[in-house]
Amino acid sequence: MRPEYLSYVEQDATLFEVVAPVLPALRSLSAEQVETLVFYLKSLHSYYPSSENHVAHLERFSERLKTIRESAEQTTLQRKASAKLFKAMATGAVAGVLLAVGGVALLGSAQWGAVLIAAAVGLFVLAEVRFGKPALEAAKEQDRRYFLECIRTARACNELDWSGLFSYNGVTQPGPQSDAALEQTRLRIAALSAQLRNALYNDEYMQYSAHR
Repeated sequence: MRPEYLSYVEQDATLFEVVAPVLPALRSLSAEQVETLVFYLKSLHSYYPSSENHVAHLERFSERLKTIRESAEQTTLQRKASAKLFKAMATGAVAGVLLAVGGVALLGSAQWGAVLIAAAVGLFVLAEVRFGKPALEAAKEQDRRYFLECIRTARACNELDWSGLFSYNGVTQPGPQSDAALEQTRLRIAALSAQLRNALYNDEYMQYSAHR
């Protein structure tokens, strides 16, 4: 079967001249060998010295995350969610008071208590639909935007990890970890990293990856 993306190599005469003699050997490489070769080739132009899991790198990256977290966009979204949540709580509190007064009135045979109870139910619905759900959506949007900006600012696997990309991976459990559990986490993250690399290099017509 003709390898995908070979046509792009052939279109670059200089590149094809370099790789043509070794193409048969390249096709016989194992998946692990191909990955190692890709790592080397990418390092020729995009090596990132801070890709080591070192505390100094973590501190610098944490400052970049802090800048994102305290950005105008993030604070605006946080205020939007907080304002709607406050309105939902205030409306719910008013509804609770009306419900209590209406209940007491009904116990005293005052028919207008039913009106207060109906008004309280309406306010509870209003609090949920008009303020509660929008507050939740605003909070979700703020969290999603923050996470995506963190991912976009990362330049290496360690920074992707510190951004939370490999969290909630289905294997890592909270609390102290045994050596066996740590190894399972390592294997899971390695699998997720490989999946991500494969996704980035599966780009039909290079519509997401073309430099021009």
